Amino acid sequence: MTWNGVHFNLNTIIPWYVILIWILLYFALLAWAWRPKEGRPFGNFKTIDFVYVALIAALLIVYNFFISPLIPKVGTVTTYFYYPIIGEMFLVMLAAALVGKPGSAGLTMFIYTLLSDIIHYGFGGEPFWFLYEVASYAAIIDLWLIYRGRYYMMPFRGVFKGAIGSKTGDSESVASEELEEELKPAKALFIIDAVLGGITISIAYPFWWRGFWGPFVLGISYTPSFWFITTVASIGAGIVLGLVVAPFIYYIKKVLT
Repeated sequence: MTWNGVHFNLNTIIPWYVILIWILLYFALLAWAWRPKEGRPFGNFKTIDFVYVALIAALLIVYNFFISPLIPKVGTVTTYFYYPIIGEMFLVMLAAALVGKPGSAGLTMFIYTLLSDIIHYGFGGEPFWFLYEVASYAAIIDLWLIYRGRYYMMPFRGVFKGAIGSKTGDSESVASEELEEELKPAKALFIIDAVLGGITISIAYPFWWRGFWGPFVLGISYTPSFWFITTVASIGAGIVLGLVVAPFIYYIKKVLT
């Protein structure tokens, strides 16, 4: 059976129910992070956040369609690891760093997928390519942002001091709810930011696409050994590349925010 170019091939390395659980878990946790706070929904996104997301999604189009294909012509050893992914890694992690809110990476990939369908691919295979791009390239970063927030890709963490008590004229003690936030060094968290983001984007194609989405949508197949070897190679490369782009992202975030 084929519908809109989708073969619905369930003879995949990663079982379909694992993919379903992962997607449901991602959207459930994202919905929890986006719960209204003080009447402000969607994780308190501001206009400038959407500007960053739209701009970086457009830069992703330029990079993936015009720049990335030219890079392997300089060095063609890309069977086990496609090293031009460093550009996409940099841009997606930059979007998450500048916005600093859960869902920013997923929203970037959603807009990128929409633009790429409009200008190049067409809408064959949808809506599954939207799910693939968001759940594979962005989900782990978005979930990590629930914890790291605006300190993502910064060697700091915010620590709230306790409430300060005060006394009124009649000597009655009143607790003031004024909480002050103080920055604490957190170089280890900064490294985790870089490594986690690098691995997430590096393994998206070999692990998620070859393991499920490619066979499911296009009907192609890969051997488990090839899937495993390329995934392991991409994990190692993701660690290295994530650490490489981290200082540049931190500097840009420091300048812009």
